[in-house]
Amino acid sequence: MFSSRRVPKFLVPALLLAGLVLAATAHAAAPATVTVRVEGASHTLLAPTTVTTTNTPVVKDGNNAHSCPGATAAGALELATSGNWGGEWFESLHGYSVETILGERLAFEFGAPENFFWVYWLDNKPSSVGICEGELSSGESVLYFPECFSEEEPNPCPLAPNPLGIEAPAVAEAGKPFTVTVTSYASASGAPSPAAGATVAGGGARATTDAAGHATLTLAGTGSQQLQVTAPDSVRSETTVCVHNGNDGQCGAATTGAAAGGPSSPTTAPYKGSYAVVARAGSVTEGHVYSRKDAPRLLRGTVSTHASVAGVSIELRRSYRGRCSAYDGVTERFKRTRCGGGSFFSVGSTPSFSYLLPAALAPGRYVLDIQATDTLGNRTTLARGSTRTVFFVR
Repeated sequence: MFSSRRVPKFLVPALLLAGLVLAATAHAAAPATVTVRVEGASHTLLAPTTVTTTNTPVVKDGNNAHSCPGATAAGALELATSGNWGGEWFESLHGYSVETILGERLAFEFGAPENFFWVYWLDNKPSSVGICEGELSSGESVLYFPECFSEEEPNPCPLAPNPLGIEAPAVAEAGKPFTVTVTSYASASGAPSPAAGATVAGGGARATTDAAGHATLTLAGTGSQQLQVTAPDSVRSETTVCVHNGNDGQCGAATTGAAAGGPSSPTTAPYKGSYAVVARAGSVTEGHVYSRKDAPRLLRGTVSTHASVAGVSIELRRSYRGRCSAYDGVTERFKRTRCGGGSFFSVGSTPSFSYLLPAALAPGRYVLDIQATDTLGNRTTLARGSTRTVFFVR
């Protein structure tokens, strides 16, 4: 299931700079809303974060001649990390080597028996181009993680890691078992296969996958619970499950029957009312007043549904001293608008979402609305404190 790689010497320069940012001719590109994740050697550096690419060139050393198109994986990394990555520009290769991401440095040392470098995968497959080549398309996912390279014989590097994927129900009931499925993506081809022997842990529970990649867990706590999957020679992954206890109102569970103080009634068919899709903000709190120092920048939340999530969009509006504006997901800035006006923009199609704003929010009153749909056609309803969060920055 796992594989290691050996590379001919004529390819060594490219591998030594596997995160190479090759300069490309700048041109207007359509913005793309993508998800970026960074897994470090020992822990997750950046949870899945949704950004929308721009045409702003990426320059890491202050020299405008060393620029990279913003509509590529390099531009997405720049946005997702707020520019917290870097590397040296190599004139002969017309690009940067990605050496540091969010403080974790993987600098190449000539003469060392083994070196770790940053690689990036696109949609669970090794990318065939540098991070400055090829424009991203909306809905794609970008994953960065360390990998080892060596020319020594025997090869001292560990096996090349395979990224893991995990599928779990969006909603589960406390005290009742549910099944998750873990997949391994082979380094050589990107083809998925069951991940046997992987460990899934979270919410106080732990289980090991069988030969088919399945594991059964039972969670006791309620609310949003994160599950993380790990395995030898693999890149970790995570997902979120919303847990409710009967009809307690968590995760969209109906507050009927004894929990609501009234008679219970059996359900003979899947309920498709307003509770079928429930979204909640996780990074901002209803009615909270944030100081300028603690002003939010990351907008994240969760979506609970009885089916698969089809899409998630958000809308962010601001009012300050009688003037109103709304955030534009394409230009990534606030634009003047009539009070109450604004437009939704996509932040993905997964049970958990996050969106990194270009800068911390300025003073004002803010309204964050979340709109989600599932594959059965259900959608969220507007509700203060869940799909609508009002907060302030002063």
